[in-house]
Amino acid sequence: MRAYMLFVLMGLLLASCTTFDIEEDNVSVASDQHTVSRVAVISFNFDRPEKGKTERGKINRPINAGEIVADIFAEHLLGTGLYEIVGKERIESLLQKSDLRQSDLPTLSDWRRIRDLLGVDGIVLGVVSEYGDWRSRLNWGGVSVFTARLVDISSGSVLWSVSANNNLALMNAASATHTGAENAARDLLEKMAH
Repeated sequence: MRAYMLFVLMGLLLASCTTFDIEEDNVSVASDQHTVSRVAVISFNFDRPEKGKTERGKINRPINAGEIVADIFAEHLLGTGLYEIVGKERIESLLQKSDLRQSDLPTLSDWRRIRDLLGVDGIVLGVVSEYGDWRSRLNWGGVSVFTARLVDISSGSVLWSVSANNNLALMNAASATHTGAENAARDLLEKMAH
């Protein structure tokens, strides 16, 4: 009986350690591609800086998650060779001279002003739906869910949109973001080649 109870207890322990890893990405590319070669990737919007509960435990969400995800996505987008990307420091410097913040850019009604300010012909805007590290009693991991899209400044048209949903055990949120951004950038490169 004792061996049976130990076997049942071990089974329950192993079952509680299992993970439900999620790795999903989606890429949509407009059929009418405009000529965009130089882009700015600005901080993604993230309106959930509060701490919250999940079915696995608590998620710790940093306030600057939008900046973290945008930086990681820019790194992987640069790796595709599709675009020249304006550095974050240069964007910040140019915006300070105009008394603007990155969060002001998407609300500007005059896209030409963005082009003139930053010297770009495209801007990558994004939204982070979830980002953080979670921990339960027997497991831990990171979650990163974001969407990014490239807007042609001359026309205001969205040229492509990518989304990534990664909830991975035994990885932190930054690693989950790298996984999602790498997969999305690879898929984007493949779709742009066709």
